[in-house]
Amino acid sequence: MATRLDHLDAMRSDLQARMSVCESDQNFAVMGRLLTDVLKQIDELGGGEKPATKKTGLSDFEKRLADRESGPKAARRSKSS
Repeated sequence: MATRLDHLDAMRSDLQARMSVCESDQNFAVMGRLLTDVLKQIDELGGGEKPATKKTGLSDFEKRLADRESGPKAARRSKSS
């Protein structure tokens, strides 16, 4: 059974194909507004493109910290002075 997201994806593809051969400026404008609405609905359902996350020093630190915390718990030695 097709989901709402499947139907929206099909509508997006159909609109893009129709817009590529449309000769009427008025029809093109109407389809453009409809396509904008369809894309918004796809994004709201989580099916849109995800923006690339910017790599920062903090994100690298957080990744290493999460890896360390999820790793096996090793015996820790106390440092003697």
